[in-house]
Amino acid sequence: MPIIDLSHTIHNDIQIYPGDPVPSIGRGLTHEKDYCHVDVLTLGSHTGTHIDAPYHFLKDGKKIDEIPVQRFVGVGVLVDVSAKPDLALIVPEDIEPYRNEIAAGDFIVLKTGRDKDFGTSQYLLHPYLSAAGAKLLLEMGVSLVGIDAMNVDPTYHDSQNSEPGANALPDEQAYGYPVHDILLGNDILIVENLCRLDQIQSVKGVYSFLPLKLKGSDGSPIRAVFMGKTVQVV
Repeated sequence: MPIIDLSHTIHNDIQIYPGDPVPSIGRGLTHEKDYCHVDVLTLGSHTGTHIDAPYHFLKDGKKIDEIPVQRFVGVGVLVDVSAKPDLALIVPEDIEPYRNEIAAGDFIVLKTGRDKDFGTSQYLLHPYLSAAGAKLLLEMGVSLVGIDAMNVDPTYHDSQNSEPGANALPDEQAYGYPVHDILLGNDILIVENLCRLDQIQSVKGVYSFLPLKLKGSDGSPIRAVFMGKTVQVV
C-alpha cells in the first residue's frame, strides 16, 4: 500500500481557525537579488494540519518539544463517521463497533469526510466528538485522537466572543472545549485538519504525525502520512 499524504498544503490564503494568526509566506532572499532563495514564514502553531500538545490548554502541560518522538508514530484505527450530518455529535455508539480493533496506546482517526469542504464556511459546520466519546477513548487507553475537520470540539465563529457561535449546539458542549480538556488533560494528543482519509482502505494501519521541534510551543503544523498496514513501529 502506498504512503498517503494526509496534510493540507500551507499557503497565505489557507483557511484558519477563527481568530488564529494569519499565515504569511514571504521572501527573505531571492535568486534575482541574492545567492539563493530563502522564505520567511509567519504562522500560528495550529495552521493547516497540525498537532496539539497538552500545553495548548494546560498551563503546566507538556510542550511539543518535551514529548518523546515515539509518541507521534503509531498504529491507528480509522473510525468512519462520514454519514454524520452538520454539527452532529460523535458519540460512544459510533466508536463501540471498533472496540475489538482498539488497543491501549493506539491512535484513533475520525473520518468525517469534511475535508472536502476545507476552505469554505461549510467546513465550520463539522461533526465533533462528544465529551462522552472522549471519555470512552480515555477509558480505552488511546494515545492520540485525529480528525479530518477543524476541531475535535465544535468550532466557534468568533473565538474572542464569550458566547457560542452560530453553529454551536444546545447540548453538553454549548460552549467551551470539553474534549480538548479531557484529552489533553490526560496526555492524549490531538491532530486536526487531516485530509484524504477516504484513500485509506484499511481500518488499522500505521500513521506518522511528526511535528516541528519548536521549543516551548503548544503545537505544530505536521506532515501527516498513512504508512500502510505492515510498517514495524519500534
